[in-house]
Amino acid sequence: MKKLQILAATIAALVSINCVGANFITFGDSVRIPPRYSDGYYKMTAVMDIDGMIDDWSINTTFPEGITPKLVSGITPLEGMTVSYTDRYGNEQTYEAPLQVSASYGTISSHISVQGYWDYDGDGWFDPYGTAKWLPGNYQMFSLNFFIGPDFRNGYIIFDGMLTAGPDQRGAVLQGVRFYRSTYVWVGYMPGDMNGDDRLTIADVTMMIDCLLNPAEFDIWQQQAADYNCDGTATIGDVSRLIGHMLNR
Repeated sequence: MKKLQILAATIAALVSINCVGANFITFGDSVRIPPRYSDGYYKMTAVMDIDGMIDDWSINTTFPEGITPKLVSGITPLEGMTVSYTDRYGNEQTYEAPLQVSASYGTISSHISVQGYWDYDGDGWFDPYGTAKWLPGNYQMFSLNFFIGPDFRNGYIIFDGMLTAGPDQRGAVLQGVRFYRSTYVWVGYMPGDMNGDDRLTIADVTMMIDCLLNPAEFDIWQQQAADYNCDGTATIGDVSRLIGHMLNR
């Protein structure tokens, strides 16, 4: 009965109130790892965002204690590593930019050496413009397969890198652009997802209320998920916000 009263009061309250810049490579601002991957492997995708042409990039990496890149076949190139260019005969070609990786993935880099050509004056002759390059845009570059230690809870992956290019007759290039990106990595359920199914439903609302009333009956992942607004404490306000989200989506 008490649980139903809390739920009804929360819904009534909600109805009454009318219910960076570019040029970097990163895993994103944050990555959530579902608890089922703890003591196992989890892949993260690195993306590149650039507003000028480049033919070379490198990253110095720092990984938090508790997660380790898989040493054998841990990195996989994605579609962003394929670059299009025109050869000297005017034929469209693609080039698979190589990935160079140091021991333990402390450094990851790539360099394009193939020459590109263009018929800039329309005379039928294709002249060199420089190396083929990544054009301005957003790219999925590679995935890294990490082992997630059983005791890992959170930490930061840091990319400290450089984007650069040789001359190009077609337009602006990036030369010696330094970037620094940190990605907060954490293990847990999505906020509000009390049953860990990666969805927010009325079942989660019910479980959240149960967790407020009897927290000892719920595991650490559920107790953290009950803190829907991530302010460090699970309260009836988190129930209100979860129901508000469900009513307005």
